[in-house]
Amino acid sequence: MLKKVSKIAVLFCMFAFAGNTFAQNEVPEYPQYGFWSNWGIGINGSFMYQPDVSKFYGVQDLYWGGGFNAGLGVILQKEVDRGAYLRFHYNFPSLFANSNQNDLATFGRSQGAILYPDATGQVVRVNNSWGITDTSISMDKHHAITAEFVLSLNNSFHNWNPERRGNLYVFAGGGLAFSRNEARGMYKAGIQLDGGLGFSYRVTDRSTLFCEVEADIIADAPAFWRKDVGFHHTDFLASVGYMFNLGVTAADQELIAQRALITKEQLDALEEENEALKKDVAVAKDSEKKLQAQVNNLTNENDKIRREALARAQRVSDSLNGVLDQLKADQLNYYAIPFSVLYPNDSWHVTDAEMIKVKAVSRVMKDNPELKLTIVGFCDYTASDEYNMKLSQKRAEEVKRIMVKKYGIDPDRLTVDWKGKTVAFGDIHYELNRRVSFYRVIE
Repeated sequence: MLKKVSKIAVLFCMFAFAGNTFAQNEVPEYPQYGFWSNWGIGINGSFMYQPDVSKFYGVQDLYWGGGFNAGLGVILQKEVDRGAYLRFHYNFPSLFANSNQNDLATFGRSQGAILYPDATGQVVRVNNSWGITDTSISMDKHHAITAEFVLSLNNSFHNWNPERRGNLYVFAGGGLAFSRNEARGMYKAGIQLDGGLGFSYRVTDRSTLFCEVEADIIADAPAFWRKDVGFHHTDFLASVGYMFNLGVTAADQELIAQRALITKEQLDALEEENEALKKDVAVAKDSEKKLQAQVNNLTNENDKIRREALARAQRVSDSLNGVLDQLKADQLNYYAIPFSVLYPNDSWHVTDAEMIKVKAVSRVMKDNPELKLTIVGFCDYTASDEYNMKLSQKRAEEVKRIMVKKYGIDPDRLTVDWKGKTVAFGDIHYELNRRVSFYRVIE
């Protein structure tokens, strides 16, 4: 049942909001006030009926006393839009409460307590865990602090009229409730959801009388979705009250007065000035577009020149690198010394007959201190590539060792390289292929 009521209330509020949006097509201008304007403070008296929870919810092992109550409340309210309010309500609807003796006796019997009449004939419960001693216990009490949204139905389905005095409205909200179960001697803090319908009548610009009917649901959190969890009850209230509007602040009054000083002629002048400013802005935007186009053209031209310069520099760099690469590739074709050290087959030791060539090359290097040579070893076609590559390396390194150790040539002026049988001439056993040659280093 509660779920159905909640759904109906939500649908009604949505329909009211939609009506409010539709109705505000042509309405008088609503004055815009600051935060501190149009606050209201009020008091209300309420008459409440609270049903027995065991009967209302069908939960037999709980007892929140049912009955009629009376109480008081205080309201702080702020108008946030045309006919829409936010209010904070402190309500103590069970300030004056009575007890339900029959329900209390029934509850005692359901708990298996020992009941007997006292001297006056009242039903008394003893020897029980709840500690109930007589039936003079007052009605279960609770008070709540809630925040509620109030929506005028007149302003939802009709245009806003600041002269309207009567106003039918709906409200809904929630907050914290604090309840005391007198039967159990238990104090419980929980959640309260409330909603209802009200009617207000504005007696003067600042004084308003109102009456409301309201339904409350009070529970701890699990009780909203589990019927087997207790500590909840439902209240139905009828309230009457008085609201006093604190009015508009001095700052807002001054602002409204300044707005009232603006005459139609001033508005026309402002509109003409605004139109002139719009034209100036349009001209400025057109000039900005032209300048932006020129900047884009200059940027494109600069990018083009920069790309061409980079391309030319790259071509020059590639050309120089090509020349250097060609010189390095061709340097093996030019002997610095017009003879080579020759070797017998499968040997890297310099023979006595060839030692005179090594000595002659060393003498040339001493006579030319700036000269640097690369000593390159070669082999004929005999044996495998891997074997000949190692053999040519040994031949070149042996010649360098002799020139450094025996003839005192600076080793930094000599570099070693080997080609195996990758560079060969003539017949497979041609002696010229078994050699060490000397090439001038080109720097």
